[in-house]
Amino acid sequence: MAAQRGGVRTDFEFQVYQGADVLGGSSLRLSDVAGVGTPVVLNFWAGDCPPCRFEMPDLQRSHERHQGDVLFLGMDVGVYTGLGSPRSAMALMDELDVTYPVGSPPDRRAVDGYSVRAMPTTVFLEADGGVFERWEGAINESQLEVILSKILQ
Repeated sequence: MAAQRGGVRTDFEFQVYQGADVLGGSSLRLSDVAGVGTPVVLNFWAGDCPPCRFEMPDLQRSHERHQGDVLFLGMDVGVYTGLGSPRSAMALMDELDVTYPVGSPPDRRAVDGYSVRAMPTTVFLEADGGVFERWEGAINESQLEVILSKILQ
């Protein structure tokens, strides 16, 4: 799918599955980690979503390459899309050795606020928290790198 530009950042709460040490807590709001000087790759995904499974290794490699410059934040929304549960999400993270921070919102506010209509959906937030770009559907490593090179200029 093609990328789309523009949009407004929506704040929402989320519980951290992993990465609380990186994020600074286990129960946070997006505004606690976005808009504080570091670009964020906000990836909405689900544990039982085949395209999500396909893109996760590429997200992991980009996370490792850009650690410290870009925050990767996975957001499990499987319970809101009918594509998984926290259990299936954690199993997928373990299976694919995902190490970047991951959480899950307590309600649909994040899904609705970011108009998540396709799984996965990735939203690239600028250092000030504004939406730089969004990508609906699976994204690969080279596509990630093109967008990250622009946001990091």
